[in-house]
Amino acid sequence: MYGLAVVILRSGLGRSFSGVMHNEQRMRALGLTVWRVKADVFGLSGMIAGVAGVLAAQHIMYISPGLMAWTVSGEALVVVILGGLGTLVGPLVGAAVFVVLKHELSSLTTHWHLIVGVILIGVVMSRANGIFGFIEYFVAARSKSANTNPKAREVTKDA
Repeated sequence: MYGLAVVILRSGLGRSFSGVMHNEQRMRALGLTVWRVKADVFGLSGMIAGVAGVLAAQHIMYISPGLMAWTVSGEALVVVILGGLGTLVGPLVGAAVFVVLKHELSSLTTHWHLIVGVILIGVVMSRANGIFGFIEYFVAARSKSANTNPKAREVTKDA
């Protein structure tokens, strides 16, 4: 599904998704049928959610009404916000971090939700667009400082 999402986002349809997301009025002025793009996004997201449900049912081998609780949807939102909105890699990073935090903190305390909530608030307040956004910013800052640092240039010239 990740590969399919990458292919779709790199296609013309994906560019129209991005255009409508950033500036709906501009895309309408360019002649794009915005309601159709929104319907396509809705259908595509429903398909992805359906595949996720099928895979979860196959993996768990049991489906219960408890999976329809609001906390399950809340955990999905926490994963996306924690990892980074607007990227495909961000939710993967967020899911990995959330699962590790959930398992490690739940072994230490029954109030692990509180700690995850504080971490989530910190991520949102940092304005770094999640953990993946912070990593992107850190890598860009390091590469920028390496390019402007004369000593770093000397080292790369000698190598």
